[in-house]
Amino acid sequence: MLKACRYCGRVHDETITCPQLRDHKESRKRYKNSHRGRKEDEDTFRSSTRWKKTRDLAYRRDRGLCLCCLAGIGDTRAKYNTESLEVHHIAPLRENYEERGSLDNLITVCREHHNKCESGEISREIQRRLVEWSDRGYIDLKERLELYLHTKDNE
Repeated sequence: MLKACRYCGRVHDETITCPQLRDHKESRKRYKNSHRGRKEDEDTFRSSTRWKKTRDLAYRRDRGLCLCCLAGIGDTRAKYNTESLEVHHIAPLRENYEERGSLDNLITVCREHHNKCESGEISREIQRRLVEWSDRGYIDLKERLELYLHTKDNE
């Protein structure tokens, strides 16, 4: 069956893909990736089975809780926050793609704390400490963080 192509203005058989449509899709994909500051391989990784398994491991390690809420960082509404959780790359993929599957580079946080981690309000050093303590099985992260910050200030 013939169909008018909105990309080139010609009439094609509908089983044939117009070259200009293909170019349009590639151009759109490049724009979306550059617009978000991501590379194509980063998006490919985020949709991979490997990422989903690693993300689930990080989520289980952190007991399905926001580690920043558990540590009482910022405007924490509830200590044991299980709402709108996301797994965050401490060192972003665009900076350190090799660390993409490392559990040490992942932290479970709520959406509010995720934005603060992304903007740098919560330092990467603090994020890494929270992950280290969670990995060791510590529950009272607020007390640990206060002690850590106090000793760091005295150095």
